[in-house]
Amino acid sequence: MNEIMAIAGGTWRRILRMRVVYFLIICVLILIGSAYNYDILSLGMHKQLMMDISLVLNTIAAILITVSITFEIPKELKEGVASTLLSKPLGRTQYLIGKLVGIIITAVVITGLITLGFIFLYNAAFGEVSGSMIKGHMLVMASVMPMAAIGVLFSVFMPEFLAATATVIAIWLAHSVTSLSKIKFLYGGIIPDLNLYNLRAEAVSGIHIGWGYMIAVVIWGIVFSIFATAVASLIFSYKDLK
Repeated sequence: MNEIMAIAGGTWRRILRMRVVYFLIICVLILIGSAYNYDILSLGMHKQLMMDISLVLNTIAAILITVSITFEIPKELKEGVASTLLSKPLGRTQYLIGKLVGIIITAVVITGLITLGFIFLYNAAFGEVSGSMIKGHMLVMASVMPMAAIGVLFSVFMPEFLAATATVIAIWLAHSVTSLSKIKFLYGGIIPDLNLYNLRAEAVSGIHIGWGYMIAVVIWGIVFSIFATAVASLIFSYKDLK
């Protein structure tokens, strides 16, 4: 466990120490807050617009953070850094789990900061924040688990660019399962449904989101992450390292 947390710590500290991360968070919050000025252009729907912008930008932030792991793992494998780490009392599975945990922590911190910023801005502008809004953002934060697992899976057998491209495509397809399911020969039920985490309509409309649903979706994400990491570990066990 100490080895896993050491790898995870190296991952999240490296990203969270970058000043540009916080600059981008500030930019995101400025964009969210700017929706308040569009009350006329949005025909009085500026509340919903602010909520929608926040969820969309938070989702994009989560995707960008999880995709970053697809550059880190192949780079370490190519440069032999992973070989140095794995020569110590550290198994390949532990290495992958450490990377997965590290990027999940990073994404949760960053999306959490955006969520807190949204709550502050929305409450300052309108004097209220509903539970469905907070839960909608919490689901975005939880979605980093399966997305990060997808990134780790592609990273163990693809170079950086291909792994990043494949991860983005897979995440896009996973968010489009509702449409793909209508094309049976294309979908077939094998693509994970990340649309489970997308409750923008419910959050924007103030529709109640039950805790039972929240817990079930989080459990699904954990199970899928374990499965994807297990497959990645199996592939990784056959990979020759420099």
